[in-house]
Amino acid sequence: MHILHLADLHIGVENYGRVDPATGLHSRLVDYLDRLDEAIGVGLDAGVDLVLIAGDIYKNRSPNPTHQREFARRVNRLRSAGVPVFILTGNHDISPAAGRAHSVEIFDALGVEGVTIADRPRLHVVATAAGPLQIIALPWVTRQMLMTRDELRGASFAEVEYELRRRLERFIEETARSLAPDLPAIIAFHGSVDGAQLGAERAITLGQDLVLPRSVLAQPGIAYVALGHIHKHQALSHDPPMVYPGSLERVDFGEREEHKGCVLVTIEGGRASWRFHQLDARPFVSIEKDVRPLSDPLDAVARLVRHQDLRQAVVRVELEATREQAATLREEAIRQLLEEAGAFVVAAVNITVERAGRRRLAGAEQELLSGLTPRRALELYLKSKQPPLAPERISALLSAADELMALRTDA
Repeated sequence: MHILHLADLHIGVENYGRVDPATGLHSRLVDYLDRLDEAIGVGLDAGVDLVLIAGDIYKNRSPNPTHQREFARRVNRLRSAGVPVFILTGNHDISPAAGRAHSVEIFDALGVEGVTIADRPRLHVVATAAGPLQIIALPWVTRQMLMTRDELRGASFAEVEYELRRRLERFIEETARSLAPDLPAIIAFHGSVDGAQLGAERAITLGQDLVLPRSVLAQPGIAYVALGHIHKHQALSHDPPMVYPGSLERVDFGEREEHKGCVLVTIEGGRASWRFHQLDARPFVSIEKDVRPLSDPLDAVARLVRHQDLRQAVVRVELEATREQAATLREEAIRQLLEEAGAFVVAAVNITVERAGRRRLAGAEQELLSGLTPRRALELYLKSKQPPLAPERISALLSAADELMALRTDA
């Protein structure tokens, strides 16, 4: 049996781009759809028996009709090829209000044949061309899913988290014991697993993470654990394989070094093997340079631009300069250099200016504040926080600030 494992499509993320007047679509929306098309093509070429999407179809819980239409077209492509689709709901898919429909519930309401929506912890048996597959579904779990209003009343946050984890672990263990031994079985989980390396998704996470230990997911009879929620591709275990495919496209500069792709899984004899397929995600490039010791800072920037492949890249420039140098480092001139080098979009040009002749002091509290750009001021503030913030968290917050500044520039 062959499975295409995807996660974190985030259709609707539209940072660092522009609207195409010919189509009316945002260029970054096209990026995300192109990556999804590319991944589907990989699966169809490999002759997969099932496509499993481990959550976070859209950017937010209320996707607009255009985003819904474009995703439905991709589902229709798979169904037209005879491939069933299994969709696990993620934290970006579910409604925070009890009783309201989630973003992919329409497929259930319409009874679309061959499309399974897993929005509750339960066991599914999915028919495929290679035979039935048992899937223990663990979507993004809310407290209201597993606990009543009365149980939540008066309980502390720690008590609720403990009880929620206990009930979910008990569900996994009991369901695993009920599996048919003659049919292949996997777990699909949207959430965090103990030991996973977190990525820039922390900046756009909706809801509080519930972290599960790997030992709970490594149940007897489970051939593969299909994970979603964390954007960085990684394998946490080999027996059974526990794999995050990562997001299909880069969200921001915090993910610029990460490979983006999908996972092809083969289950044979109750055991699974897998391989990661890298997709052609939009490159993100950050050019950073302290030009204070240089006599011609603009020429130095030009040389840096020439020595990097910026074709179709989202580019950010961060420079440190003296006040005298800043006069020659006009943002318009730097943006022109980047556009001539083929940059897809210039996300930001940040020039940190320090007083001439003043040595650089250690520590955020000692750094000269006059002449700082807003971004640099934010960076110093974040680095001075107590207790200290993790470098990954600082990077994610700065990337979000870049996005806001880029939007302000576009406006």
